[in-house]
Amino acid sequence: MDQQLAAAGTVQASKIYGSGDTEVRALDDVTVSFHKGQFTAIMGPSGSGKSTLMHCLAGLDRLTSGHVMVGETNLGQLSEKDLTLLRRTKIGFVFQAFNLIPTLTAIENITLPLDLGKNSPDQDLLNEVVTAVGLADRLSHKPNELSGGQQQRVAVARALASRPDVIFADEPTGNLDSQTGAEILSFMRRAVDEFGQTIVMVTHDPVAAAYADRVLFLADGKIVSELIEPTTDLILESLRAASNG
Repeated sequence: MDQQLAAAGTVQASKIYGSGDTEVRALDDVTVSFHKGQFTAIMGPSGSGKSTLMHCLAGLDRLTSGHVMVGETNLGQLSEKDLTLLRRTKIGFVFQAFNLIPTLTAIENITLPLDLGKNSPDQDLLNEVVTAVGLADRLSHKPNELSGGQQQRVAVARALASRPDVIFADEPTGNLDSQTGAEILSFMRRAVDEFGQTIVMVTHDPVAAAYADRVLFLADGKIVSELIEPTTDLILESLRAASNG
């Protein structure tokens, strides 16, 4: 893995659940790099390993063998305490379920990772992010006072506000209507183009994946193909080829 360019990646990553007759090889010797300032989508059928790959990359699960790197840090060499610290400072998360704290306001949710680390936000960046996601007039509202789209905007802003090395997004538009989903994806695209953010997104939606710079296709725990500068039609074609394969 080229450390000069990679925000994250794996080397010969395998993840095995169970043993003997019940063994499931969720990841099978995967080596991949995610370059800085790039938006990558990961696709594949259920059970292909895409969520397992993301969880291992993000330090939410540990590999059976191989290595996961975030920047120059080997996650396998970290204690649970250090792993928690790395997730708080180097990694941003956007989940399908928003994962906001219901008792906190929008701005308190956005700055929560920084507050936990006892760090002050970069006020200029915070203002830029809040303005860019259209939340300036919603900062004092709690999640139950926000629409689903607004809640996901808060989640994206939270991921960006701490300026992480990489953001992992797991079906970030799965609970949103198509127009709101397109707005969220457009902002994630802007975060890459304008802020130089690195984003890795798991999705089953070819339209969502077409916002990325490249798409990785997984099957049976392996990367089976890759598209650069994808379009929705090219993605659908690749998915059809994989299912017929």
